[in-house]
Amino acid sequence: MKWHEHCRFMGLERDYSVEELAKFHGHLGPFIVLGYRMGRHALHRLGSDPFALSATVYCSGTPPESCLVDGVQIGSGCTFGKRNIDLVVSPRIWVQFRHADGRTILLKPGPYRDRAAEFDGPDRELALENFAEAISPKRKITRLKYGAPQNAD
Repeated sequence: MKWHEHCRFMGLERDYSVEELAKFHGHLGPFIVLGYRMGRHALHRLGSDPFALSATVYCSGTPPESCLVDGVQIGSGCTFGKRNIDLVVSPRIWVQFRHADGRTILLKPGPYRDRAAEFDGPDRELALENFAEAISPKRKITRLKYGAPQNAD
């Protein structure tokens, strides 16, 4: 269902390949992939209207963790332009999505970091790219909480 009845470019599927994520972001890293997957998960749980959804991303606020924001934007449709995404500097990584009807979802990174050592190498960018590709398939990489959480603990 379109929320702006006469617009032709609303409700388009936001299903992107790792190549398209890399084009948008400038390279492929694990945090854009993680953010993208979190955004997609929120859409499936809370609905696909990007005007009814908002996101708050909690992370260090600096790369590479802040790359999570790019992934959340492209995966969920929450954007800085629409002012429905915020970044909060935090020692922990998590994202809270809110629907206009009050439903919320909290997503935290899961055990993806356990695999990072498998992709060490002399070329850091290549290692990051290989790691990002490895976590891009639909594997469990998030822990979920539903409701209205006050914090990520």
